[in-house]
Amino acid sequence: MRLVTQWATRSPLAMFIALAVTVASCTKTPVSPTPEPPVVTPPPVAEAPSLSCGDGLSRSTVNASGMAITFDTPSATGGQGTVTVSCTPESGQNFPIGSTQVSCTATDSLSRTSTCSFSVTVSRIPTLSSTRYLAFGDSITAGEVSPATALFSSLTRVVKNAVVPSVAWPTVLSQTLRGRYSTQTFTVANFGVPGERVVTARSRFLSALNSERPEVVMILHGHNDIAGGADGAASGAAAELEQMVAEARLRGMRVYLATVLPPRTGGTSKPIPQLYIDDFNGRLRTIAARQGIAIVDTYAALRTDVNRFIGIDGLHPTEAGYARIADTFFQTIQNNLEVR
Repeated sequence: MRLVTQWATRSPLAMFIALAVTVASCTKTPVSPTPEPPVVTPPPVAEAPSLSCGDGLSRSTVNASGMAITFDTPSATGGQGTVTVSCTPESGQNFPIGSTQVSCTATDSLSRTSTCSFSVTVSRIPTLSSTRYLAFGDSITAGEVSPATALFSSLTRVVKNAVVPSVAWPTVLSQTLRGRYSTQTFTVANFGVPGERVVTARSRFLSALNSERPEVVMILHGHNDIAGGADGAASGAAAELEQMVAEARLRGMRVYLATVLPPRTGGTSKPIPQLYIDDFNGRLRTIAARQGIAIVDTYAALRTDVNRFIGIDGLHPTEAGYARIADTFFQTIQNNLEVR
């Protein structure tokens, strides 16, 4: 009754509004909840980059400053996105003589890195400052070989010496030079004459200098001068040798003067007395000191095993002896002329 009274006492407009509110409240549509966004799974991340440098490099050059070296940049595996690889020092740069460590780094788009390293070794190919040589002397320079032992035919002992240019010390020296200094071309002219004495050799010596124009003159001479032991033989031969040395030096040539060889006792030839050999070698050392040249001590080199290096005639070398002489000259050349 009260509700009816209340509706009855209201104005038509109020009743319309109240009715609209009542209807709206009764017919309100429920709001659905906001749906959850779909779950997006990120792509997998690649493993960190990996870098392997492999073996080092070895190169050779004749240049004292080294050489430019190119190498392949190592390839990286793995990594995210773009992977860059850089090396220090870079390929194409000049690498000095010796061993240089090259460090390489791979970096991916996530700034992850991997490193490796390898060595670049540059060696200097040895060279000599002089390539034209003249060997001057007697039969020991020419290459007359005496066998190490005598042959026997019935009751007669047979010893046959022969000039064998292929085993002469200038020939062996030439082979050694070419083997050690393979990038250069050498000439080693053999001006050895069997039986020649120093005191008669000056004109031939000057002719050899003029024809060959060597940079280096190697003299092994005097055995025939001192063999007889005549008065003044050693002093005359030594004086003549000094004239030859001075002439070569005047022309700007380097001179190496060798001592005469040790005798082998019991040889088939008349031996040169040890006293004469010692005296003459002493004179040669004096010449070398006075002229400021190197002495090549072939006497000392063969003295270590004279029965192996000097043949049965007691004077001329065996093949092993010639190789020893060549090596002694070579050591002097290497010590004085090899470019450092």
